[in-house]
Amino acid sequence: MRGRRATVVTVFIAMTLTVVKAGADEADAQYRKGLQLMQQGNFTEAQAALEEAIKLRPGYAAAELTLGNVLRKQKRCDQAIAHYENAIKAKSDDAFAQGNLGVCYHQLKREDDAIRALEAAVAAAPNEPQWRYSLGALYRQKKQYDKALPHLEKAVELAPNDVDALRNLAVALRQAEQLGRAEAILKKAIAMAPEDGGLRFDLGVVYRKQQKTAEAIAAYREAVRVDERNADAWWDLAALLSHERSTKEAVAAYDRYIELVAQRDPRGAAAAREQVRQLTGARR
Repeated sequence: MRGRRATVVTVFIAMTLTVVKAGADEADAQYRKGLQLMQQGNFTEAQAALEEAIKLRPGYAAAELTLGNVLRKQKRCDQAIAHYENAIKAKSDDAFAQGNLGVCYHQLKREDDAIRALEAAVAAAPNEPQWRYSLGALYRQKKQYDKALPHLEKAVELAPNDVDALRNLAVALRQAEQLGRAEAILKKAIAMAPEDGGLRFDLGVVYRKQQKTAEAIAAYREAVRVDERNADAWWDLAALLSHERSTKEAVAAYDRYIELVAQRDPRGAAAAREQVRQLTGARR
């Protein structure tokens, strides 16, 4: 009788293990399906597959992370956060979960939470440039340049051909009044992306702060040449041309600025019209 009971228990354990293994295999299959669907841009079905994977295997870190990514790509960060946090609970050193959590917090304007998450991402993956870049950008926005610059410089060291990393470092250097270094970084970035009007505008700002008026005007001209819808460049160009008494060109630049911002920024357009009135004595 004892031998028969032992046989029954053994059979029961074997059956249980088979069921568990089958459930685990199905969870993995659903995860792979969800990942593939996300990569194809089919977010609705990807979400369903990943939710099924998590249902089959609670605490499935990779599925939680990927589901968070699916929701973030749909601009649903308010829902993605919980899944990133679940992934971190299951795997505390998951740099991608921490980093994407930080990105979502930033999109929801929870900046202190974003910094906390990105600091954790950098600690887990110190040589991943995207988290360095994002963290440095947040510190820059908070005007904490002593914290921003090391991360932005490291991001550029790790990804020297990343134009956006160079741009953000240059802006931080300019805001920290390190104008010579900002100028050098922007020239390097422009050499990589000569048709990027934003970089040429940023260089114009650096020149203007250095009181290099001729160089600033040339940079702003190039900015509007490659991106004629850059309203900020038109405004700065108009202001410098006005200062240089190039009245006709200044008025034309203000007029273009007005065309660009009239609908979205009536106050800005009104300010430009006032500048034109002062230059010409005529109301627009």
